[in-house]
Amino acid sequence: MSANKRSPAAAPKPQVKSRPKSRPKPNTRAGRNESFSDLLQVHQRLARNSGRRLVETPVSSFVTIFVIAVSLLLPALLFSLNSNLTSVLAGFEDSAQVTLYLRTGISDADAEEVSNGLLTLESINGATYISPAQALDEFGTATGLENLLQEMASNPLPGAIVVAPANVSPAAVDDLVQQLQELPEVDLVQVDSRWLQRLTAISELVGAIGRVLSLIVILGLFFIVGNTIKLAIENRKAEIRVIKLVGGSDMFAARPFLYTGFFYGLGGGILAIALQGIVLITFNSSLEALMQLYEGDFQLRGFALANGLVVVFVGATIGWTAALLTSLHHIRGISP
Repeated sequence: MSANKRSPAAAPKPQVKSRPKSRPKPNTRAGRNESFSDLLQVHQRLARNSGRRLVETPVSSFVTIFVIAVSLLLPALLFSLNSNLTSVLAGFEDSAQVTLYLRTGISDADAEEVSNGLLTLESINGATYISPAQALDEFGTATGLENLLQEMASNPLPGAIVVAPANVSPAAVDDLVQQLQELPEVDLVQVDSRWLQRLTAISELVGAIGRVLSLIVILGLFFIVGNTIKLAIENRKAEIRVIKLVGGSDMFAARPFLYTGFFYGLGGGILAIALQGIVLITFNSSLEALMQLYEGDFQLRGFALANGLVVVFVGATIGWTAALLTSLHHIRGISP
């Protein structure tokens, strides 16, 4: 009996001293690392499954991606055209000129003095005097009428001063023209950049159209991707109910559809850049023949690498956002 009574007292080992086993700090850190790796594996599995579902339905997936690509292609072409016009304008800005036609009877010495005086103005980068004889020679060479012009009794061409403005903006050029028209030696001032101003206005119009069209395209893409995700949710209602029955949240059930929308937008952006390249190659083949008639070498250029990546990123972002809004809206309405 005494031995049996002592046996419970002989086991005081699992007392308070053994409680320090539950120090959570190192185990908690390890758990966090494991949970992050597990979460990463879950997302990788969801991404693979979403990609596999798209591959299993190639026709419908390609149709959706192609519609997204065409929608992104329209504003992309407008912005590309605008960037090409901007590069053309930048190339011609340095050649913008103001021509001063001098009054009849002004000697070459007086004209040279006026030309040198214009160089003192901060609004002028350069001034070149063209004498009447030089103008007549250049006109004869350009037209092939040298022999006919030599038989003329007098030279009908006036002397001229070609001025290069320091600032080629329309407002600055207009101010310079008003200032030059007040010179007593000047008979007429001709601005050679009016067509350049019209081209600038066209470029601004194309940019405005591109921005408005981009907003319309973004709204359209939300409807396209949203309707596709809605159909996918309808086809997987049973799976979503099971997820909710075991305690899964709406966001957990929406994860596969987020990857689906992301892949749709990503594929649409990549295809849009490829289609833009095809369109520009086709246009350049016809543009080359036109430029040869004008002895030019202008070619339409597509987006640079950075701008192309922006188009792809925008497509993927729109697809993911549209899938998020649509999936959460419809999944909340599914009862387990």
